[in-house]
Amino acid sequence: MKDKECNKLTIIHRPPKIYLDTCHLIYITKVRKGAKLKGLSEKDYERLDECIKSCCGLIFNPAQTMDWIKGKATEQSINEIAAVIDSAKLKYTMPTEVLGVCTQETLLQCKKQNPDIRIPDLPPIIQNISDNCTFRSSLSILTNQVPGYTKMKLPQGGLPEEIPVSTAAEWVEKIFKKEQNTRCYQKRRSHFMKRFNYDIEHKDKYFENPKFHRIEFIKEELKVDKILEHFNPGVNVGNIIENIDIEKCHALNLFWKCHEIRLREGKSFRKENDVDDYMFIPIVPYATFMLIEKNFKKTIIKADNNLKKKVFFDVSEVLTALGV
Repeated sequence: MKDKECNKLTIIHRPPKIYLDTCHLIYITKVRKGAKLKGLSEKDYERLDECIKSCCGLIFNPAQTMDWIKGKATEQSINEIAAVIDSAKLKYTMPTEVLGVCTQETLLQCKKQNPDIRIPDLPPIIQNISDNCTFRSSLSILTNQVPGYTKMKLPQGGLPEEIPVSTAAEWVEKIFKKEQNTRCYQKRRSHFMKRFNYDIEHKDKYFENPKFHRIEFIKEELKVDKILEHFNPGVNVGNIIENIDIEKCHALNLFWKCHEIRLREGKSFRKENDVDDYMFIPIVPYATFMLIEKNFKKTIIKADNNLKKKVFFDVSEVLTALGV
């Protein structure tokens, strides 16, 4: 990249945070090896690669590594993807359980509406892991502090709440060594696939009272009622949840809009990769730009037309948005 192009980004006080779907990470690995991309511009991906290495921040969610381990992926090919993440000038992380983003948003909204209630002291949703040696785990905090938050068997003393920063390559190595991580992720995907398909099969019943189903989701999947009850014994938690302003919970609101589009279309989830797409929706409000799968981009923009300024499939559009 020319110096004058990079300078356009370095003068920005807060470098843009970019999230790349796995397919776009793979395109960069191919370009780095000198391979040709069918129907795509190698030069555009080279420019994006330079942006990542010199000017931008990359959002890395450790759960994304689970998405890399499928099909014909090998340890070598996955490490090549990890190398793209690790080459970023700035790197950010989000809750490993991405729906944890929705949990945090919902709890913060409860607190805004009811200043007297107590909520757990959770870390920021986006954490800079380039300039720090550890980050705080919201999942560990909730698991340790809220009885019954998870069914997993906890080690003596609970889960570590301060997690040492690992490279993407180190995360990959851990996953290959611990099949349990992959099994847990697979179980989670299967759970949501069944839940989403159930809603689709009963969409008429769903649309009779969408608010009821949203509240059930907040309780069953986000466990917000359990969290609030633990920190606020005797408080009418049901009333608090009933009055949550979902519109102000940006990740959760987008998640539901995309889900309801799918319900209206009546398209059942046949591939687990479809579920992966939905599980990463909560990243959208916190990224500056996203490069994602083409059809899912259409769903997100249909849910919120304003997002066409930040959610793309065509890499040239991201480069234009970056001013390079």
